[in-house]
Amino acid sequence: MGAAMNVWLEVCKVVVFASGGQIPDSAAQTYYGRLLAANAVCELMTSQLVGVLSDKFGRKPIQVLAQLGQVIDYSIAGLCLPSLGVVRQIPADVAENLLFCSRGIAGFLGNYKVTLQSYTADISSADECPDNFAALGGAMVAGMCAGSMLVAIVKTMELSYRACFFASTAMNLSIVLIVLIGWKDIAPRKSFSFSEANPVAGLQVLTISRAMVIYSVLVFLSSFALNMFVSTLDFYCGKFLKMDKRFFIGLGLFWALQSLFILAVVQPILTRRIGEVLTLTLSFASLSVFYTLFCLLTPSTWALSYVVIIFFSFGSMCYPLAVGLAAREVPPEQQGTLQGAISILETTAKIFAPLLASDVLIPRFEKEGDFHGMVYFVAALLMVPGVHLSHQLKKYTCHLDTSQANSSAQIAVEMQ
Repeated sequence: MGAAMNVWLEVCKVVVFASGGQIPDSAAQTYYGRLLAANAVCELMTSQLVGVLSDKFGRKPIQVLAQLGQVIDYSIAGLCLPSLGVVRQIPADVAENLLFCSRGIAGFLGNYKVTLQSYTADISSADECPDNFAALGGAMVAGMCAGSMLVAIVKTMELSYRACFFASTAMNLSIVLIVLIGWKDIAPRKSFSFSEANPVAGLQVLTISRAMVIYSVLVFLSSFALNMFVSTLDFYCGKFLKMDKRFFIGLGLFWALQSLFILAVVQPILTRRIGEVLTLTLSFASLSVFYTLFCLLTPSTWALSYVVIIFFSFGSMCYPLAVGLAAREVPPEQQGTLQGAISILETTAKIFAPLLASDVLIPRFEKEGDFHGMVYFVAALLMVPGVHLSHQLKKYTCHLDTSQANSSAQIAVEMQ
């Protein structure tokens, strides 16, 4: 995913600017935002179905379907780029609509994180859950790091970025094999009615406690701000900060290495020293500081992005912590339902955040003399209620006594 994410904008540029003429510089970014939204809409329609099907039939087959959706998506995106001498390039006029179809197929086949996070909760004790989610996040970041390195190699060798998408496709196929061979479905199976596949019906699990409601809001806020950031970062750094593509890839690599260390080493230490709630609050505060500082960068100060990115790396703790703590609130047979509901929150953010950023804020503030950083200033404002709400969790949760917990199942966090 890391290799593909770094070059998606290149696909959009090829498609949008192929016809020539007077096309705004932000047109490729706008098109990219709409592709992300289309994928998220389709994902939203099946997010709860993916969760309840994994509760009924196991995590393994549903994860395989999600990975095959990525294979289709990345393969078609790669074929829209200049040929590597294997298969000729898809014409831009065909690719413009075809990419919406491939992104939609990937969305319909499901968000891979639903079953991945459900499986992680299945194999974790109540005490291990937040740390294991952090380790999962660290593994994802390591993959992003490897993807950034691949993009840098392709850039240095002056190859077509199609190579990045083909490599991503190969990785997804290898994941399919790993899941088929290595995963052991251990969660108890649960029967379901098709009414439970209704996305709205699945949201009920997010209201079972006050703490769960707060976790839900935190997941939505962090996802919304994150999608505003990652969907525009490539364009923003190149257009407004005048950052060379090599330095942009280096920034992504630097962030990935920092986040990997923070998720794997720093987060477990912090949760044991200051507690999970304070660590969660710290991560939201770090994100607010990061977005504020990043929006103030200019073409003459872009190098400072390598300094302020440390706050973004600390902020990477908020999502795995919030999801890991929420997973304690429900029993094993409802993990799929919970992760499906969380996916609804994420995909809703993925629909509206790129549209707000790419269709509204960037075109509105792209002229010379405008405050180009408005898109990230809005993201910073979204983190402020996240800081307050995460701090409020102290009122509704207390430390989990693992000596009294049933290690074979997730249990609800004790309420004060």
